[in-house]
Amino acid sequence: MDNLWISISNNFMPPSCSHDNIAYNTDMHQASNIASRYVALYTTAVDNFRDRAATATLFDLQAAEQWYAEAGMFAQSLPRHDWSFATACSVVSAFSPRVTWAQNKRKAMDYAHGIMPKGLKAHVAAADRCVVDGFDGLRGLKTNAFARAIAGDTDAVVVDVWMCRAARLGKDAPNKGEYHAIAEAVRTVAAEYSMTPAMMQAMIWIVVRGKAQ
Repeated sequence: MDNLWISISNNFMPPSCSHDNIAYNTDMHQASNIASRYVALYTTAVDNFRDRAATATLFDLQAAEQWYAEAGMFAQSLPRHDWSFATACSVVSAFSPRVTWAQNKRKAMDYAHGIMPKGLKAHVAAADRCVVDGFDGLRGLKTNAFARAIAGDTDAVVVDVWMCRAARLGKDAPNKGEYHAIAEAVRTVAAEYSMTPAMMQAMIWIVVRGKAQ
């Protein structure tokens, strides 16, 4: 079966939604806290995310369910007992920009062992701030949301290059307004599937990338 998601999607969709009625109306109440010039982006992103969610397989769903929990377990495994869980999650996130998840984990582990990771000094500086300030050490919307999602905040929505592409933003780095519009679009589709925003974001990310790692 090409799309195993069809067999289980009714468990995640509200009674008002069905596969025979996919022309959903965008809930503009969700967009009420988005600047007017970004409402069009929100609407487009909702449609695109619905399309992505509809193509997700059972394996994509299972990977999305596990993604942030496993990331949190990795953060807990960092050998620094003087760090809080929030600090460990923040340090992991500090090394996340523009690297694979495997590289991200390796850099965070090196840093925790006192080894200077290769790469941008800005990442190390961010990690240094996180050791002192936790989540507040992360100045970017994406890295801050990523740290919180790893720590178990199910409402945190990470908007990275892959989510920008899934939303068809037309560029890989959103400004603040675009970020919030895309994040609200994720929350809207998540509610339709009775999923947490973090899990929906993870599933869309997996679908658009074609892999979970």
